[in-house]
Amino acid sequence: MHTPDPNISLSLITFAYNEEEGLERQLRQWAGELSRFVADWEIVLVNDASTDGTRAVADRLSNEDPRIRVIHREQNGGVGRAIGLARQHVAKDWVFWNDIDGHFDLKDLEKVLPFLRDPDVDILVCFKHDNMGGKSSSFQWFKSRANYYLLRLLFLSGIRDFQFVQFYPRQYFCQGIELEAYSSFVPPECVLKAQTLNLNVRQIQLRYVSHPARVSKTTLRTILMSVFNIFTFWWHWRFGGGRKRTLAHFQKHCGGGRPWRKSSS
Repeated sequence: MHTPDPNISLSLITFAYNEEEGLERQLRQWAGELSRFVADWEIVLVNDASTDGTRAVADRLSNEDPRIRVIHREQNGGVGRAIGLARQHVAKDWVFWNDIDGHFDLKDLEKVLPFLRDPDVDILVCFKHDNMGGKSSSFQWFKSRANYYLLRLLFLSGIRDFQFVQFYPRQYFCQGIELEAYSSFVPPECVLKAQTLNLNVRQIQLRYVSHPARVSKTTLRTILMSVFNIFTFWWHWRFGGGRKRTLAHFQKHCGGGRPWRKSSS
């Protein structure tokens, strides 16, 4: 049995496109797990212009439990834009996201919470127990590996996994940085900027829950958009003063310190 932590609050961002069949089961499962570990939580769901019954299911669950908050997009924008929209609505101290497949098992919050209590930890990055474990196809394997090494090559970062699950203080995620990415590059952008700001980025290894039977909704267009986003960001970052803008924005909105930590005052 766990006693819910009264001092940590969590905002879980997720996004759904035509997920009518499994949406209710997943949200109820997450609500149960969150309630086990923390006293204060919310789920912010972005319905990304679904054409099936996702909207109705989401609205019904939100009416039953106001901690499940729903935002409807009228035009499909993909993961990056969904995260960007959701960050305008999160209200809890720590923010993370999990796709509707639940690749991050919320039972592992037991391993996460001690790091969120640590006053020296600013950002928590979780990498997969096996970076490629459970990938459903050789295409998925190649896509994940190519994306990872491209980011390592361009940004010379020591981060071991950019796309699994990450935990951010809301003040950093919503105020401390400008979000430039509009694709699945959003998570790497958030971590890279944290490193540039000399924040303490802690990395831990967690299980990755694979669902090989599920059909990936990733398209060639989505992949090309993400790759284009990576290279345009890199160009502006490297040659267009991206680092200076990041530092200036953080100084303006967070005073150059860590306002989410008592020790920073």
